[in-house]
Amino acid sequence: MINIPSVSDPHANNDRRLRFNANSRLAPDQKPVHRYKEKYINAEVLRHDKHVKISHETTINSLHRKPHLAEDLVVVIETGNANDRIRIKDGPDQSIIVTVNDKPYQLNKIYSEESEVYSLRIKTNGGDDCVLVDADVKFPVDIDLGDGNDYAQAGSGYTTLRGGSGNDTLKLGSGQGIAFGGDGEDLMIAGTGNGVLRGNNGNDRMQAGERTKGSSLYMDGGDGHDFMIVTKNTLDNPTILHGGKGENLIVTHGKATVYTGRDKNIVRTHSDDSVIYAKPTDEVHRTPGSTLTHTTFKEVGHSGYTVEGSEEFVQTVKDDLDLLRLSPTGKQMLAEADAAANRNDAPTLIKETKVNNGSYHFNSLKLRKHFSTDRPDEVNPKDKWKGQNFGGVFTTYDLEGLTPADWGEVTYNRPGDVATAGEIHYNPSFSLPDVSGPIVTLYHEMAHAYNGANGSMLPGRTRVPHKLSGERDVEHQAVGLPTDAQPFNFINRPSAQPTTTNPKPFTENALREELQLPLRKKY
Repeated sequence: MINIPSVSDPHANNDRRLRFNANSRLAPDQKPVHRYKEKYINAEVLRHDKHVKISHETTINSLHRKPHLAEDLVVVIETGNANDRIRIKDGPDQSIIVTVNDKPYQLNKIYSEESEVYSLRIKTNGGDDCVLVDADVKFPVDIDLGDGNDYAQAGSGYTTLRGGSGNDTLKLGSGQGIAFGGDGEDLMIAGTGNGVLRGNNGNDRMQAGERTKGSSLYMDGGDGHDFMIVTKNTLDNPTILHGGKGENLIVTHGKATVYTGRDKNIVRTHSDDSVIYAKPTDEVHRTPGSTLTHTTFKEVGHSGYTVEGSEEFVQTVKDDLDLLRLSPTGKQMLAEADAAANRNDAPTLIKETKVNNGSYHFNSLKLRKHFSTDRPDEVNPKDKWKGQNFGGVFTTYDLEGLTPADWGEVTYNRPGDVATAGEIHYNPSFSLPDVSGPIVTLYHEMAHAYNGANGSMLPGRTRVPHKLSGERDVEHQAVGLPTDAQPFNFINRPSAQPTTTNPKPFTENALREELQLPLRKKY
């Protein structure tokens, strides 16, 4: 039996219950601007034998290099380059049993309320591996299969499957999940819950059937000549499919929103609830009541965005941008990003993060210079209220000499400064709670970046029921919801009508409408 250690220091005060250790290292996804806010990863080996290495990893946010908040706590199960067989099942007394090559390892009380573990990560490295998660396992699991021709089956919890190199078989389960095919000719099968299938590189087969009520499914073929089929969908939520690069065959039954891809594709839809975005070179077979929208693939967004992260991440973002290059709404967002990058001589960086959320970080040369200056660590408590409208920074010393306009906020109905080093932090494994798909999260952050690049972030908050302090205008405008702010001319043309929220192409709800997804009515 393996007991998971506590990351808290019981002898410290409430603000310092976390602790660093000798193995603490800086995490790769640091936040820009605030150099005193750093993220560290602690790693502690719990068991290491010829079969497996088991570690406990903790991601800690720090303030002035002092532990502050635990962001992620993971147990990592790592095997070697042999053909490994792994089974994950629930054990007694709220435990999980991981069997590696017939040897069981019991993780004690992992389900308990006192557990300091958020998810289980499996890394099988090389070899033709098989990882099976029992159907009743609800604990979140992240499986990285590495090289080889591998097989993985998800359970009923939130699951991420990464095929890596090789011809893999990836099967999602009844819980929410996402699968990345990686390189090779993969077979990818959606489960009955909310799902995302990303083929990445290779000629893949992606298939899905009926899902549970209220769930959604997003499928992206990536690079390669892919076969994508949905055999049944009786739900109100559409299946969203994007062929990607290559000559693809896309077949759908039930409600669907289809984007063909860069090259020549064949589409066969069997429902009047289908909406197809296709090029003149595509071959489309559809029912009389379905909707065909002719579009073109437009090479936009190349100068407006740069991408930084792992090879898999760069490929995934490229696939997302390719869908937007076919999308009538998305093309406007990408074209505006190119224009802003040309005006400001600065693209927006899309950066990989493991955080289960998306975020946009306004940054500029002025802010970088300001925050590079050493300032006292401690602030008089009576001064902490100053600066609550400045990007979430609450210290008087750090805000001295800055104004709301320096953070890109509209001031006296005039644009603020523009972002010259703005960053979108994107996790392609994360979907919003309504499981609209990662691309909707990315588009929401692009809406923030649009405002950052134009100095059009609305200040203040909007009154909403049951929230005494309301909600931030900057979030409402990115979604496309009305605000209590003074109307502003976002287009910056005399003929344009001032509005209290972003123009339609530059909102999350604009993309939702095109995808046939429910509009977001509140933040």
